[in-house]
Formats: sequence, C-alpha cells, structure tokens
Amino acid sequence: MNTQRATSSQTDRSSFFLPRCTLLTTLFIGLVLSCFSQENPNTAPAPFEKFKTLPPFELTGLDGKKFKRDDLPKSKGTILMFFSPDCHHCLLQMDWMKEAKVQLKGFNFVLATYQPLETLQGFYKTYKLEEWKNIYIGRDDKYFLPPYFRIKNLPFIALYDKKGQLISVFEGNTKTDLILTAFK
Repeated sequence: MNTQRATSSQTDRSSFFLPRCTLLTTLFIGLVLSCFSQENPNTAPAPFEKFKTLPPFELTGLDGKKFKRDDLPKSKGTILMFFSPDCHHCLLQMDWMKEAKVQLKGFNFVLATYQPLETLQGFYKTYKLEEWKNIYIGRDDKYFLPPYFRIKNLPFIALYDKKGQLISVFEGNTKTDLILTAFK
C-alpha cells in the first residue's frame, strides 16, 4: 500500500512539474532568441544618418542664456564643432580655424562642448572669439550631440548647407581647406 501511494505521489508530482519545466524551458529559449534577433545598436544608423537636417540642439551660452538651432541665421551654412577646450587636437583645430577666419565668416560657426562654462570662458578669451561675429559657443547641458552623432573622436565637425541639410561630418583634425571645399 505504501508503494502505491509513493507511485501515485510521484505521478502527481511529475504531472505538476513537467508542464512547468516545459513552460520555463520554452520561455528561456524564447528570451535567448529574442536577444539575438534585436537590432544591434552599434549597427543601427546613428540619428544624424536618419535625420539629415541640422539637429535641434540647445546650448547654454557664456552669458547663461540658452540658444537653439532655430536661433541661427537661416541664410548661412553651418559648421557645428563639438570639442573640449582642453583637448590638444581641438586646440590645433581651432588654430587652423582661426587662420581661415576670413573664409569662415560667411558661415554660422557653432562650438559646443560638455565642459563647464568656466573652462569655455577661458577658451573664448584665449582665442579672442569675441572678434568673430559668426561664433555661437555654448555648453551642451543635456549631452544631446555626442549620442546624436555617436561621437568617438574630438574634434567632431558636422557641416550643413544654407537649408540646414547635412553635407559631411569629420572626426578628428580636419584641414580648413577640406571644410571649405565641402561647402562648394
């Protein structure tokens, strides 16, 4: 009699656990397969590749006021440079840009960084950017631009025509003649 009860009890347990094990195994396999079927974020196009217009950035200027893409003059092409004021390559890029100041005066020149405004103010004074009438400089408080462009190297430069359409992007130092040629 005890033997029958044990057998009956084992049958009850297996009929209880078998469907649950099958269900858990099925869920686990489904989860694993869904992980492999997801689009890899590194292979998906960056937002700037999908949306080819000047991005809707908002920067905090040296005066603490916000300025946005829509505040830029519409009749000019735009050079958007994401940089760090303490980056050697960025400083070299700015030296090159300063040498071509006359050729660059016909463009909106947006300088954006993630560094504190105090650091940016020192950069502004060092390069005498107050002399440039086409400079828009500020801090990207929301850290919008790096993921939008998937920036890997600084300086990062994006060029947009008068209509706000993307022309080209450059990572790392880029000679100003190459930048100017891209606008032609």
